[in-house]
Amino acid sequence: MATDWKTAYAEMHAKSEAMFPPAALHYVVELCRQASQRREGRVVTPEELTEDFRKQFRRDFGSMGNEVRNDWGIHSSADLGKAVILLGKYGCLTLEPTDTEDAFTSLGTPL
Repeated sequence: MATDWKTAYAEMHAKSEAMFPPAALHYVVELCRQASQRREGRVVTPEELTEDFRKQFRRDFGSMGNEVRNDWGIHSSADLGKAVILLGKYGCLTLEPTDTEDAFTSLGTPL
């Protein structure tokens, strides 16, 4: 069973590894779960997750998007990758061997 994101965040914070605010990490966890459900459990690639993030973020935050991105510190696919890897490290997400920071960074995509 996956670790609850709140429990994981408390542990990250205690270890000074919480590089994103709780709201950002919760958003990424939920986005990953939704992306997997939409693909009927198929592995979601870094490219697909980045595109899903971009689209969903625009729908959810619209004109406030820049302010939220600045608050969360998630501006690019590389930042999204860091959040995904961190959540995987703390048991909130199951990572595939292809889910690496390099895989997200190589996209070079602004969000």
